[in-house]
Amino acid sequence: MKIIEVSDLHGNLIRIRESCDLFIIAGDWSPLYCQHDCTRTLSWIDSTFIPWMKRLNAKHVIFIPGNHDIVCTLPYFKKELEYFLKRNNCTNVSYLCNSGITIFGKKIFGIPNSESPNGWAFSKQYNQLYEFDDDTYILVTHQPPRFGNVGFVRQFNKELGSVDLRNEILRSNIKLNICGHIHTGDHTPTQALLNNGNTAIIQNVSILDENYEVAYHYAVINI
Repeated sequence: MKIIEVSDLHGNLIRIRESCDLFIIAGDWSPLYCQHDCTRTLSWIDSTFIPWMKRLNAKHVIFIPGNHDIVCTLPYFKKELEYFLKRNNCTNVSYLCNSGITIFGKKIFGIPNSESPNGWAFSKQYNQLYEFDDDTYILVTHQPPRFGNVGFVRQFNKELGSVDLRNEILRSNIKLNICGHIHTGDHTPTQALLNNGNTAIIQNVSILDENYEVAYHYAVINI
């Protein structure tokens, strides 16, 4: 299964022609200029974001929200999204928010929670846990776990990877964790030795730097 992975687009809908089986977006796709205006963000999703996802050369697209995707906290967001997807005749896109889906026989689970300051969507103020199904094969999280330097910001000399998420991953059976949030964390795939003796790949796939400029190429992995 060929997977293309991105995170932290912040409205930068880069052109991607490469084909894949699965395209995964690990949160923070809302444009900065309208992230606090849910009405404008909903309009952008309908007119711009969904058509962009539809044009991707992917058999299936999965996206989760991040802390900047404030629109996703609206109680009626899922119904609006379903309506937009139907109106755009977009049948191969799935939205995961503390939920999972089985595609190509593999369970994919998405968690939007992050250890952001209070006031941001899905932040630690809500006391949410990093819980996912035992049969999860691919774990998509906005928050990076504390493995290697995937959550380390060199320019600020700060480690922002989550210990709680790391501990949950160590107890799991996953094969791949796709994350973002910390834009300039190490993008090199990192091997994690799980408690069961197996290994999992942890990868930060943000495309922007800390100045919100496109700085990284989208990631590709075959599993």
